[in-house]
Amino acid sequence: MSASTAKTRDPTVGRCPGRPRSDATRAAILHAAYDLLGEAGLGGFTIEGVAGRSGVARTTIYRWWPSKGALAMEGFLAGMVADLHAPMTGSVVADMQSMLRRLAGLMRGKAGRIMASIVAEGQSDPETIKAYMDGFVRPRRAEVTALMERGMASGELRADLDVEIVLYNLFGALYLRLLMHEDLSDAWVDRLSATVLANCVASKST
Repeated sequence: MSASTAKTRDPTVGRCPGRPRSDATRAAILHAAYDLLGEAGLGGFTIEGVAGRSGVARTTIYRWWPSKGALAMEGFLAGMVADLHAPMTGSVVADMQSMLRRLAGLMRGKAGRIMASIVAEGQSDPETIKAYMDGFVRPRRAEVTALMERGMASGELRADLDVEIVLYNLFGALYLRLLMHEDLSDAWVDRLSATVLANCVASKST
């Protein structure tokens, strides 16, 4: 190599394209994983299936994910495009109602089929249910708990609420309806939230 060539060569030229390609490849894998989960559930989910859909070699997928369960869970979380975060309108009750509607909307579609398959498979696979709890359920639960506690601190909600019991009444009902293939329409969700949250609102002093 000549001195002039060495001077003009940019050491970043060979590396810069690598990261966008890597990101695009990863995104393609996760998109394929989410689609396959939606169609086949966790029971029919395979690394080979993801490789075929994404056009990425199995060796690459195995290098980035230690198991099909790890890939399935990351694909599920990446595919949850709907915003489940509390909208923070100033009314805890309204924000809770909005979150319940959003979750029910997800449960009516591909995400709901994936959730049901994860819960079903998780009954015989503790690692799967743990990954689902750690990656999806507990973060949502922590956010909603914080929302409820703000409502209790502001006086909108009763100060003596058992937040855990309230959340199980609300979100547990959604999961039960999902697993039993029962109605999860907005109208039903509104009835659920109105019934449960009515007992949570602080009474107004006269």
